[in-house]
Amino acid sequence: MTQIEDISEADCKKLSTKIRENIFKPVNTYKTTFILCGADITQKDKMRYKFSQALGGWWYSYQYDIFYPEDIFEELLYSSKTKDLLSLENLLADSVDAVVIIPESPGSFAELGAFANDEKLRNKLICIIDKKYKKDKSFINQGPLKLVKKANKHGLIFIDPDDIEKEVENLCTSLKKMKKSSSKVSDKITLLQLGNFLLPTIYLLEPVSKNTLINLVKNATEDEVDPFQTTTIALTSLTKKRQVELTPTGYKLTALGVKDFLSFRKTSSRFKTQDKTVAIDELRLEILNLKNRKKKLKV
Repeated sequence: MTQIEDISEADCKKLSTKIRENIFKPVNTYKTTFILCGADITQKDKMRYKFSQALGGWWYSYQYDIFYPEDIFEELLYSSKTKDLLSLENLLADSVDAVVIIPESPGSFAELGAFANDEKLRNKLICIIDKKYKKDKSFINQGPLKLVKKANKHGLIFIDPDDIEKEVENLCTSLKKMKKSSSKVSDKITLLQLGNFLLPTIYLLEPVSKNTLINLVKNATEDEVDPFQTTTIALTSLTKKRQVELTPTGYKLTALGVKDFLSFRKTSSRFKTQDKTVAIDELRLEILNLKNRKKKLKV
């Protein structure tokens, strides 16, 4: 079989545009994207863990893209000495509808203070607070939470931590309202959404080399990000999630990756604007013709 490296620069540009415009963009526009911040996700007694579990159902996967900062920032901070956590989260705030924070640990209290004092992030904040602290005359209530409430009337949710299943619906209500006034740039592929671009890309091309993926990312992002660094980080994240594996012939989706891709594909079928959604099977057929029969990609 002809190696994928044989795809020309011109065809890579066409292919990246097709995936971005016809697969990635409709899904990214439809879904509500948010970062879930708080205590260490491994602490099962904390609300952040409980919310992450409650939001893990199949229905929520159609509605939301949920990201955990440590999945991405750890690798990026390690690979770039010029970055710091706050500046990275400010940068990525452009690509989410909301930043959900549950202040229940020293680190999350610091995040809340920093985010609430940033005008851009403040408008995107949703703070989940144990209701027993609602009337406390604390620095948290009088300081950052007061700023958040002033900037965003949907930004404070006081909950019963013993009834997370019910409280998730309150969070979903706030997220729905935030989505209506979101400043997320739906057609821009940032580091946060790069996995959602690579998942269908690898499905369509597997096995595919890292160099080809870097070239496709470069074209899809129009040089707005460092394609080598961001592709490396996204592949590391997808590998840790067991969605992607590196084989002797290139990157492929795992069984879990295929399952997640099919969920991604089902989400695409929900769109009313079908004229914006290309049939994935037709695109894959084009790629097979390109690789095996040297037929050019359609414009």
